[in-house]
Amino acid sequence: MCATLLVIGYLAAGAATGIAYLANPLGPWDHQSFDNIRLFGKLGFTLALLTAPVTILAVARRRLRPWWALPCAVITLAAWARLTVFFPAH
Repeated sequence: MCATLLVIGYLAAGAATGIAYLANPLGPWDHQSFDNIRLFGKLGFTLALLTAPVTILAVARRRLRPWWALPCAVITLAAWARLTVFFPAH
């Protein structure tokens, strides 16, 4: 049950983060792309942060193995990086 919940959360967060990376503005005038990057980046980051406590609790109670924390960490860092480091310049 816990693994199913986490897989759904990881897929949703990963999809939102992937869309944030795929949205590339055509130029500084393309405000819709910038808004889409912010929206899907924040959505992916939020969903990844929401799955983090479930992951930590499941691993701490030994219901899941420790490697289950890796996808959560990767998606969280990827979403954060898209919002900060890899955000396209205006």
